[in-house]
Amino acid sequence: MKRLLRWLPRLLILGLVLLGLLYWASCTQAPVLPSGVTKEVRHLTLAGSQVSVTFYFPADHAAPAPLVVVAHGFTRSKRYMAGWGAELAAQGFLAAVPTQPALANHELNARALDGLVTQLRTNALPLKVRCNGKAALMGHSMGGLTTLIAASKTPVDAWVGLDPVDMDGSGQKIAATLKIPAAVLRAEPEAWNMQGNAQPLAEAFTGPKFVLKIRGGTHLDAEWPTDLLGQLACGFVHAPQQALFRRHALAFLRSTLMNDTAAAQVLISAPAGSVLTD
Repeated sequence: MKRLLRWLPRLLILGLVLLGLLYWASCTQAPVLPSGVTKEVRHLTLAGSQVSVTFYFPADHAAPAPLVVVAHGFTRSKRYMAGWGAELAAQGFLAAVPTQPALANHELNARALDGLVTQLRTNALPLKVRCNGKAALMGHSMGGLTTLIAASKTPVDAWVGLDPVDMDGSGQKIAATLKIPAAVLRAEPEAWNMQGNAQPLAEAFTGPKFVLKIRGGTHLDAEWPTDLLGQLACGFVHAPQQALFRRHALAFLRSTLMNDTAAAQVLISAPAGSVLTD
């Protein structure tokens, strides 16, 4: 007993050190907001759950803008997609980045995203910038599946999957029924993306689509920002692959929601092996 008491303070100190290291490894660096971009945090009731949503507004508050709702991956939160929100706003979009309410209840998360899109697309929620009626859903990993399910529930003009993971096979069935423009940007097959099961998901879409495999890409190259802990588990990110995810996702959204001809040319000029259909 005396021996245990003697070791107890050391064990407590070790535990605190480990917790500190875990916290440090899971920290993310908040992106610097581009010039003119502003953000606002709201706490909304969606699908019966309290959901924290960060809105990113373009510099021009007077002009209505197309909406993009961005969803994070499994065990993550909205802070892991903050870079997407900031950059989308810099590109002229109204961006909404929520923390999904459930860890792995895809249907509940999809209903929350559905409710968020509905409120924002109809301008039922007063914001600095109004939606112009056009909307897209974009999700990483599990967020790719939950946004896809949400797209089957609420009218949207486009869907983007950032190395999406079809965790239960329902994504392929939904993809086969959707006719909206879809983009699938995928990394190399690995355990964290279920050995690249975004490929059969991409093949299931029968409407207009853009599909690109980011060669040498890891699952977290699509996250923005990411953390050290995730990289230790899923592989370290690489700037060139990150740039490809961002360049082509943004080009697809600008082409689809803004009729941007220069962005459409980016898709046409995508690396060999990409698929672009009308």
